[in-house]
Amino acid sequence: MKIINQQFKHSLSALAVSTAILITAPTALAASNTSGSIYGQAKTGATVTFKNKETGLSRDVVVGTDGRFNFKDVPTGKYTVTSSNGISREILVTLGTGSSVLFDQETEVIQVFGSKIRAIDTSSVESTMVFTQEQVELLPIGRDSTSIALLTPGTVAGDDDFGNLPSFGGSSVGENGFYINGFDVTSLRTLLSFAELPFDAISQTQVKTGGYGAEFGRSLGGITNVITKKGTND
Repeated sequence: MKIINQQFKHSLSALAVSTAILITAPTALAASNTSGSIYGQAKTGATVTFKNKETGLSRDVVVGTDGRFNFKDVPTGKYTVTSSNGISREILVTLGTGSSVLFDQETEVIQVFGSKIRAIDTSSVESTMVFTQEQVELLPIGRDSTSIALLTPGTVAGDDDFGNLPSFGGSSVGENGFYINGFDVTSLRTLLSFAELPFDAISQTQVKTGGYGAEFGRSLGGITNVITKKGTND
C-alpha cells in the first residue's frame, strides 16, 4: 500500500510539472514573437543604456571584454541608446529583428531617418519582412493584414472561397500560420486565421516566408504575426 501511495505522489508531481510547462510555454513563445533586439559594439567596460522614447522603459548592460553588447527581448518601438561616454544613437526596434548600434567610432556620427529599406539583419537566418504602421499608411493597399502580407516577394492572393488569404511560395493558404501579439490564432478546424484586427489597431506586421524556427514547424507556407498598438506615457 505504501508503494502505491509513493507511485501516486510521483505521478501527481510529474503531472504538476507537465502542466506548468504547458501553461508557461505559450507565454514564453509569445514574448519572443513580440520583440526585437539591440546589439552592437562599444568600448570594453562601458555601460550602454537604452530607453524607449514613448513608454520610458529602460535597461542597461556592461560591455564585455570583446567590445560587444546585446539586449534581447526588447519591445518594439523607438529608442535612444546611450553609452557611458555620453554618445547617443536613435534607433527603431522592429519585430523579430536585431537593430545594430555602434559606439566604437572616434568621429561623431549623424543619423538621418527616412523611408529607405532596412538593412539586412545578419544576426538571423530567417526570411522576414517587417512593415510598420508609418510605412503601410503611405502605400495604396487594402486596409487589412492580408494586403500587407502580399507585399512580400513570392506571395499571391489565394482563392476567394478561402477568404482571399495569402499564398506563400505556391503553398496552400491552409499551410500558413497566423499570430496576434505572438499568440497563435490559426483555426485548428479550418487551418485559416479566425481573427482579423482593425487596421488602425496594428502597430507592426511581421511576415516570415522561410528559414523560421521549429516553433512554427506546423506551418509549411508563411507566418503572419501582427503586433497591436500599445499605450504610451503621452
